[in-house]
Amino acid sequence: MRKILVILVLITTLNLWGTVGFVVNSGSETLSKIDFETGEVEEVFCTLGSTPNRVGLTSEFAYVVNSSDNSIQKIDLNTGNTITDIYIENSSNPYDILIDADCAYVTGGLINKVYKLDLETDTVVNSRSVGGNPAGMTILNGKLYVGNSDYGTGYSNCTVSVINLDSFSVEVTIPVEINPQFLAVFSGNIHVSCGGDWLTNFGKICIIDPSTNTVTNVLDIGGVTSNLTLMPNNTVYVGDGFGSLLYAYDIETFEVIYNSSNPFFPGGTMVASNEENLFVLGGEGGQNFTVKVFDINESLLNEYTVGLYATDIKIVPDIVSANDEQLPIKACNLTNYPNPFNPETTISFEVNTQNTENMQIEIFNLKGQKVKDLSPSLCHPEFIEGQGENTLSVTWDGTDTKNQPVSSGVYFYNLVLNGESVVSKKCLLLK
Repeated sequence: MRKILVILVLITTLNLWGTVGFVVNSGSETLSKIDFETGEVEEVFCTLGSTPNRVGLTSEFAYVVNSSDNSIQKIDLNTGNTITDIYIENSSNPYDILIDADCAYVTGGLINKVYKLDLETDTVVNSRSVGGNPAGMTILNGKLYVGNSDYGTGYSNCTVSVINLDSFSVEVTIPVEINPQFLAVFSGNIHVSCGGDWLTNFGKICIIDPSTNTVTNVLDIGGVTSNLTLMPNNTVYVGDGFGSLLYAYDIETFEVIYNSSNPFFPGGTMVASNEENLFVLGGEGGQNFTVKVFDINESLLNEYTVGLYATDIKIVPDIVSANDEQLPIKACNLTNYPNPFNPETTISFEVNTQNTENMQIEIFNLKGQKVKDLSPSLCHPEFIEGQGENTLSVTWDGTDTKNQPVSSGVYFYNLVLNGESVVSKKCLLLK
C-alpha cells in the first residue's frame, strides 16, 4: 500500500523565503519566472539564445544551455540581465548543465564530451570524452555520472560514464537500458531514467549501486520516461516525454506506483519538487506550456502559464534572510550537500569574519525539537579581515545529542549568530 506522509510545520519556527521557479521556453526562447508565493508570473524574465534547453540555478544566477549557440547564458536572478555567455566548443551542441559548488558540468551532445566550467571565471577549464551523445548527469561521492544516450547510432551502446572529479578521468562505463537521458541520486543510489526509443522500446528506470557500479534493479515504467524528482513521502515522480502523464515509484521498495498502463493525470514532460510541493511542467506543441503545482497528497493547488514548448523547470535554492544584512557579522550562501543525504551532509556558509565563537548550527526535527548543536570551523584560514568572505562548514552525521542515529525525514538546520537565529534551511535524510 502506498504510504502518504503528511507534514505539519509551525510557521513560527521557520525563517524561509517564498518559493521561486524558472522555466526555459525553448519555443519562444525566453526564461519565465514564477513567484509561487504571490502567484506572479513574468513570462519573459529574460530573452534567451538559440534553442535553449536546460537551466542550472544558484541563489544568484541562472545558467541556461543554448544548444545551437554552443554556449551557456549566465543571467542575474534579481534583474534578468545577461551577465555573459560562456562559449563551450564548436559543434558541441550542449544539452544539460549540472552545478556543483563553484563548478558546473556541461554535456556536449554532438561531440561526445563533458566540460568542466569554473563559475568564478566563467570559463571552460577541462573536458573529457565519454560515450555517444551524452545527456543528463548527477554527482555522488566525488564522481560524476553521465548518461550516454547514443541516439546517433540508434541507441546501440547506451551507457553511464563514471568520471572521477579529482582527476577528471573516466573510471568505468556501465551498460544501461535504452536512452539514459536523466540521472539523479536518491537514497545513496544512482537512478537513471532510460526513455526508450519512442517506438518499440519503452521507458525504464535503472538503479545503479555506486559501491559496485552495477545495475541492481530495472523498473518497467513504459511510455517515454523523462526526468525524476523525489518527494518527502519517499515517492519518486517521473515526467513523461509525451507531456501528458506522470509516473512514480517507491524509493524504498522500488514498487511502481504509476506506470504507462496506470499513470497519474494530468502530467507533464518535466518535474521538480521541494519539501512541500510537486511542480509539473507540460503542454502541447504550438501552445504555451503550464506549470501545475500539487501538494504532497497529489491535490492540484494551482496552475501557471509560461512560454512556448518549455523544456525545463528548476526551483531556486533557498535564499538567506534579509536579516543577515542587519547584523554586524554578515552570513550568506547557507547550503548543504548532498541533499538528500545518507549518512552525512556538509553544511556550509560564508561570513566576513574569522570569529566563529558566536556561531552555531542547530538541527531541528519536524516537531520543532532540537536534535543537535554543531559548531562550524574555518575552511580557509588565509582569509584577510575586511578583504573578502570566509567559508565555514560543519558535517552532520545524522545523529542526535547522544550520538544516536535519527530516523529518515525532513530536518531543519538553523544558523545562529550572536544568539540570534539568522536563517533556516531544509535537508532530507533518507535511509
